[in-house]
Amino acid sequence: MNFLNLGLLAGALAFVVPLAIHLLFRSRYRSMDWGAMFLLQDVVAKNRRRMQWHQWILLALRCAIPILLALAMARPLLSSARALPGSEPLTLILCLDDSRSMQASGRLDRVLQATNGLLENLSRGDEVIVIRTSRLAASFQRSAPRDAMSELTEIQFAGPPADYTNALTVCLDACKEASHPNRRIVICGDFQSNGLAPGNRWIDGVEDAQVRLDRMTPTPRVDLLNVSLTDDVLDNVVVESLLPNAPAVLKDRAVSFTAKIRNDSDQPISRLTGRWIYNGQSVQTTNVDIEPRGTSVASFTLTPETSGDHTLAFAIEHTDAIVSDNRRRLGFHASPQIRVWLVDGNPSDEPLQSETDFLRLALSPFAFASVNQNSQSNETPRSDLVGSRVFTGSRWGTELSRAIDTSDRPDVIVFANVKQVSSRRDAANELLDRYLSMDGKIVFFDGDQVDPNPWNELSWLPGKLDRLITATDVQAVIENNAAVSAESQENLGFTIQPPRGRQNVWGTLQDAGDGIWEEVRVGRYRRLLIDDSNPASTTVLLRTSDQAALAIRRSNVIQFAIGCDSEWSTLPLRAVYLPMMQQLILDLVGSQESMNVVAGQPMLVPGIASSWTVITPDGSISTLQPNSASDSDGTTGDPRSGVFRETQNAGIYRFRPDSELPPDDSTSSQTLLRVAEIPSEESDLRSLESSQIETFANRLNARLFDSPESLVEATATDRFGQEIWRPMMFLVLLVLITELLWQQFAGRPKSAATAWKAPFASAGSRQ
Repeated sequence: MNFLNLGLLAGALAFVVPLAIHLLFRSRYRSMDWGAMFLLQDVVAKNRRRMQWHQWILLALRCAIPILLALAMARPLLSSARALPGSEPLTLILCLDDSRSMQASGRLDRVLQATNGLLENLSRGDEVIVIRTSRLAASFQRSAPRDAMSELTEIQFAGPPADYTNALTVCLDACKEASHPNRRIVICGDFQSNGLAPGNRWIDGVEDAQVRLDRMTPTPRVDLLNVSLTDDVLDNVVVESLLPNAPAVLKDRAVSFTAKIRNDSDQPISRLTGRWIYNGQSVQTTNVDIEPRGTSVASFTLTPETSGDHTLAFAIEHTDAIVSDNRRRLGFHASPQIRVWLVDGNPSDEPLQSETDFLRLALSPFAFASVNQNSQSNETPRSDLVGSRVFTGSRWGTELSRAIDTSDRPDVIVFANVKQVSSRRDAANELLDRYLSMDGKIVFFDGDQVDPNPWNELSWLPGKLDRLITATDVQAVIENNAAVSAESQENLGFTIQPPRGRQNVWGTLQDAGDGIWEEVRVGRYRRLLIDDSNPASTTVLLRTSDQAALAIRRSNVIQFAIGCDSEWSTLPLRAVYLPMMQQLILDLVGSQESMNVVAGQPMLVPGIASSWTVITPDGSISTLQPNSASDSDGTTGDPRSGVFRETQNAGIYRFRPDSELPPDDSTSSQTLLRVAEIPSEESDLRSLESSQIETFANRLNARLFDSPESLVEATATDRFGQEIWRPMMFLVLLVLITELLWQQFAGRPKSAATAWKAPFASAGSRQ
């Protein structure tokens, strides 16, 4: 038996007090003989023996009271053979779900209650490794229990959704960093419905974790605390999304934004007040009505008066389970004009014979007239929506070197049937890498002049150029040199699979239907080899009917497997070409992906300054060096860009350049804005199915708790043994009652009739 408060055992010495009182103050009688004394001798002898037993038992009860009370206050433990001896040091790996949903319905309080109880049971020789689900990539920090308790008070539970499978893997990695062989893993969270991968894919990860646990000696104990089981019905309203209704935002041109609000309660909400906040200033209020378990939308039209980065937010005034999800922010860049450079690899003076003639017509102001009409007319003259310039394959490098650090830097560079980047290959490659690091965009079109080898050396090109593929019927016509009628020619070649809105870039073409693609024929295309090591980063935008990739995209680069003119396909001759290329350029330039990230994901900052001062949403300030982008995780291939990773807090991040570029650079003093937001799925307060949570626990041989008290008690029992102070306190109370009853009733003398009955009977018998 062990004791948690061994010093309190000294209180057992208090039994000396009733013993001393008994010895010092017991009654002393003088014997006086009188004539009839012989008649009482039997009675006196019998009562004397009875009173002695009464006094000894009463003394024992009184001495037992302080002894039992001292034992109970010392908190005795009954240790088992399987229990971890409390004298051996322990490493506690404490994994906390610090996602936004933990703010609901006292979940945070229950987690803190459990963690404080666990840390209070640790000794000075123990250590703690705290892991947060929003910072799984952070290095492990071993700390003393007292320091860990201080660290917990500073955690803000407002992070992105938790992934419990990945969190478990990180906990096992932390076991390798533990200083002590005895380790315990405790995972505390609300086990949201998005905490595990869809379907049963997470089971494989859990089974792998179990294999790793079995290989560790001694095997760490795993405990799970689900703090959402005691939740009542949670009512919550969340701003689900905030999106622009145009592919690009331009200066002095009106654009509308739409916010979607979701009601997760069973009660309707009337006249919910919403505020539109532009660049930190409230500009418009609106009222919204939402049905139970329904959604509603609010719209706002904005005309940016200045170019550069801007932020827009929509906030509702409502008290519910999670207040922080009542606001959603959006970052966007307003451009004065979309500047497109067309690099023509096969120029010609004949009409529509140059490689870029069709594309230049599609991007002309006349072609964009319908887009221009969407903006409200005013008295201020505005530039064309798109301005394009054509360069030859040898001139573009010189012009880009001059304009790359100025406001004349192009938004998009289109390479059309260009043999190679430049004769000065290394200098041109470096120039394009710098251009991409400054958030530039590139579109690549193939052609018969293209040399695959130098292009395949470029790391930023989404696919490697392979051999040319020619349609069988087209190849037959070429080989036979046969004459083909115009009607028959339209049916030659491969057909294109209608995208049908599978990619956002073609969203506006859905209304026209699949018929606009049926007339397009592809006679020849280049086979593109996509890197299988990271296929998720490359998106196929357009395919042939036999699933060959015709257009792919990775980050800010789009690559076509066909030419820009009508030599390889009839695409430039069809009605779909004009809206397709307009939508492509607008979506590429207007993409706000680099400005809006999920909280916890890295932010890419163009390398237009030597260093940046970063102001986070909580007001903290740090410095970002652009050359830190060349890290090992491959977040970006642009060595001049900066990657900022401390984005766990939702809100607006401001990047201010520390050193100025040349004086003629109009963007050198501009503050770049980035926005980190929590996905709206995190506000869906539904927990995982109980069967899923139980399966997760059973696969790990872990124990599942639903209250902080049960977790703390179980972990203390495992390490030190079973506490028995409660039964001992009950025994103290029982002894007190017994002592009182024994004193009142057991020591009462017999009545006079009973006392004289025996002497008279014996006297009569003698007569």
